[in-house]
Amino acid sequence: MANEIVITGASGFVGQALMKTFKKNGFLVTGLSRKVMSGLTTVNNYYDIPFSDNAILIHLAQSRNISDLLHDEDINLCQTLFERSWRHIIYASSAVVYGDLKDSVRSPEESITGLNDYSRVKLACEKIASNFGGTSLRLTNLYGPGMDIGTVISDILRQIPSKEPLKLIDILPIRDFLWIEDAARCFVSACQIMPGEILNVGSGISKSIAEIAYLATLLAGEDSRSIIGKNSSSQLSCIRLDITKTRLLLNWSPEVDISAGLLYLLSKKNEK
Repeated sequence: MANEIVITGASGFVGQALMKTFKKNGFLVTGLSRKVMSGLTTVNNYYDIPFSDNAILIHLAQSRNISDLLHDEDINLCQTLFERSWRHIIYASSAVVYGDLKDSVRSPEESITGLNDYSRVKLACEKIASNFGGTSLRLTNLYGPGMDIGTVISDILRQIPSKEPLKLIDILPIRDFLWIEDAARCFVSACQIMPGEILNVGSGISKSIAEIAYLATLLAGEDSRSIIGKNSSSQLSCIRLDITKTRLLLNWSPEVDISAGLLYLLSKKNEK
């Protein structure tokens, strides 16, 4: 079946959004997870998952643990999964692979080595995906309904409403934030077109954490509040993404800007 999709790590924030969006677009989706969750197929490990040469694999499941053992395990799993006869492979990589030490706009065409173990694992898995003609999507900071607790935007929203100063760990880093449903649509386009490329997936617009926090308070009518970075330093921390290639190859563009996304999340918060 040409529209059959298999998703590993389908119980997470991204996985749930993909399940919903692919079903909405008429795909037959099998979501796999080690966590028991309604609507998903529970697996003990991902090495023995069923596969079909008519299905597209979307590989989301990957550890953030920094141990060398688990890093090796992540790479070995990618090698095992990707060498099977899938119709196509979509690997969920990360914009973190660029590091945050340059203020320039980062392109998937540039040569990078990875500044930490997590980045090096992502790059190694991208290479394996490329060896089998797969597509790697370097995801930026994703946000939206169901996002994890402890992310920058969830920390900002948690402190609204209030009259107290809004306190964050660091307000100086510059990041690209993308609405989760826009990211999910990008995955759909990648499955339809199967470009076999490494692509940036972001909004193409980067803002400082201070700017995001101020915008949220402005939309909430609390813009007189001060915004404090508890551990802010003057050291550069910046990730800007060039999404030109992604727009062209996938005929995709972000639809929800940061103002609209924050306003939606604030309205949902007020409904509770």
